[in-house]
Amino acid sequence: MTAKYLEINALNPGVEPVTGAPDPALVTDGNPASLTWDLDRTPDGRVETGVWEVAPGTWTFTAECWEIMHIVSGHSELTEVGTDRTTVLRAGSVFLMRPGLQVVWRVVETTRKIWVTYVPEA
Repeated sequence: MTAKYLEINALNPGVEPVTGAPDPALVTDGNPASLTWDLDRTPDGRVETGVWEVAPGTWTFTAECWEIMHIVSGHSELTEVGTDRTTVLRAGSVFLMRPGLQVVWRVVETTRKIWVTYVPEA
């Protein structure tokens, strides 16, 4: 029987990570290579959760779905494109992105987060 809950250990996720990075055309500074530990998803794939870690760098990011994140470690700054609104993310921060949000994501110190995404029906 599958458990009806998932305990997430962000420091030791227990599965092999997938390496990644933003599209190089969107990177304006550094080498923001990342590791993603995909932990669970609904059968239809519309809700997913995992752990993500990214090295210092800066790039433009556009949210394609709903995402709530809890920062476990590090320091990042997200500046909404077209505004001077910057959100500082550090350990303990919780942040919600809505589809279409476009930010300049600046990782000052390697950042690790737990995330949950939701893709609404088209």
